[in-house]
Amino acid sequence: MSSISPPRARKGSQGFTFIEAIVAMAIVGMAALPILLLISQSLDQLTRAADANERASAMQSAIAIIDPINPMNTPSGEISMGTISFTWTAETLVAPNDGVQIGAGLAGYIVGFYTVKIDMVKMESPWFSFDMRKVGYKKIQSGSPFGLSGQ
Repeated sequence: MSSISPPRARKGSQGFTFIEAIVAMAIVGMAALPILLLISQSLDQLTRAADANERASAMQSAIAIIDPINPMNTPSGEISMGTISFTWTAETLVAPNDGVQIGAGLAGYIVGFYTVKIDMVKMESPWFSFDMRKVGYKKIQSGSPFGLSGQ
């Protein structure tokens, strides 16, 4: 009967030496470093894109809210939208006309042009600002500018 004996290890092949293990770890580390840098840059870009999207959304909301506001009647104010709020201040760009302007378009209105500065605040700290231009108006006469009733 023959007995099967386990294979014997040859001299000199007893596993990795300490130096070989350190070199292998250095190679793996050098290969992993660019991958980690790429992941870090991607996360940074995603964070910046999310912030830009949030700013754009907040700006669109502010514009939609301030659109019907007449800067001649309400030259400044503040509105809160949860954690985000904004203030606006209107400055005269073109002074309103003094009175009725026959032949100038809107004869029954005083019209002025304004630059409206909007300051956005997020969680009670300044976030960003932007400007927009608006027309301010005030009706000064009812009916026809020529004194005719709707005949």
